[in-house]
Amino acid sequence: MKKLFLLLIILVSTIGFAQKGKTKSKAAATKNVVLTKVDHITAEIISEKSGKRIVLFVKNNDKNDTLEVKKLDKADFKPTNFTVKSFTTQGKKFYHVNWKEEIKVDTKLKKETGIVTEDQLWDIETKTLLLGNIHKTSHIKETIFLDKNKTASHDVEKNRSEGFEFTLNHDGSFVMKTKTQNSTYVYHAASSKYELKGAPKTSGGKKKK
Repeated sequence: MKKLFLLLIILVSTIGFAQKGKTKSKAAATKNVVLTKVDHITAEIISEKSGKRIVLFVKNNDKNDTLEVKKLDKADFKPTNFTVKSFTTQGKKFYHVNWKEEIKVDTKLKKETGIVTEDQLWDIETKTLLLGNIHKTSHIKETIFLDKNKTASHDVEKNRSEGFEFTLNHDGSFVMKTKTQNSTYVYHAASSKYELKGAPKTSGGKKKK
C-alpha cells in the first residue's frame, strides 16, 4: 500500500509540473515583442485572440494611449530596420514610422525577391495618422512558355516597382515619386494635414513637334 501511495504522489506531481510547463510555454508564445523605443513611445507586436498587431504605446501623463499601426496577416511577420523617429514641421512635432519586409517566391516557374517598405507619419498629440504609404520593389525571373503544349520556353527577368517611393525631407515635407510622377507635400497648420505643393511634376509625356 505504501508503494502504491508513493507512486500516486509521484504521478500527480509529474502531471502538475507538466501542466505548469505548458502554461509557461503558452505565456511565452503570446509575449509582446518590443520593436523599438523613442521618447515616450514604444512600438510593439502584440498577440491577441483576433491575431497580431503592430501598435504604438504612448505614455500620456497617467495613462497609455494605443495607436494601431498595422494588423498582421502573417504569423511569421518579421520586419527589418523598424524605426520611429521624431521630426518638426511648421512648429509641430510628428513621428515617422518606417520598416521593411523581405518577400520571397520560389517555384519551378517563378523566382521573386522583393522588399516592401512601409512609411507612416503620426501626430501623436491628436492620435492621427497623417500618411500611410506602401512601396514594393522586386526582381522577378520566370519561365514563359511559347506554345500551348509547353514544349518550348524561355526565361524572362524584370524589375518591378509598385506604389509610390516615399522620401521625408529635412523641413518635414515629403516627396511621393514614381517613374512618371514627382509630387511634394507640405503640412498646413490651418487644415492640420499635408497638402500637395503646386502641380505634380510629370515625365515621359509627348514632346511637341
